[in-house]
Amino acid sequence: MIPEREADRCPVCGQPSPSETVICAECESAFGRSEEPAAGERIDLERYVGRMFPWEPSKIAPNLVSGRRAAFLLCFALVLIVVLLSLLRAPIPSCWEVG
Repeated sequence: MIPEREADRCPVCGQPSPSETVICAECESAFGRSEEPAAGERIDLERYVGRMFPWEPSKIAPNLVSGRRAAFLLCFALVLIVVLLSLLRAPIPSCWEVG
């Protein structure tokens, strides 16, 4: 292999690159970076950094009450109220009476 011949070729596709850049224009447009990443694509790397000591505060506050848990507790409370009201309204059986 002759290094002089490879100097003017694109290292990605091997085509001759007429410009001064190392990578040809087609590979730059296909694989190059955009100037500004989209807002949804930004990743917060601080979330994934491990803490050195266990007593260090975490950067992200945990969700103490989620929407699903709150909805479950509300449904459970409503069922409990209905069951208690139905028990209070029912007549007491004679075997439960004292005296």
